[in-house]
Amino acid sequence: MISDWLATLYPWIKSFHVMAVISWMAGLFYLPRLYVYHAERGRGAGVEPDDSFAVMEFKLLRVIMGPASIATWIAGLALVFTPGIVDW
Repeated sequence: MISDWLATLYPWIKSFHVMAVISWMAGLFYLPRLYVYHAERGRGAGVEPDDSFAVMEFKLLRVIMGPASIATWIAGLALVFTPGIVDW
């Protein structure tokens, strides 16, 4: 019953998995750059602390990378449990 459902939706789940992985990896590549911008902004005399980079880092982690990583794992496990795809 559920195996027929997973086999029918296999191309859609695979597409969703690929998009989630791309989103997660893009966030992993962009996050260090935000940290560098944040650190460079804090240097220099008389520069007041700016929270814009902290907000950007938080949103990237919690709004983009968190859900993308969860979606990657769920879709990946659904692909693994699709009967006939992985031959153990």
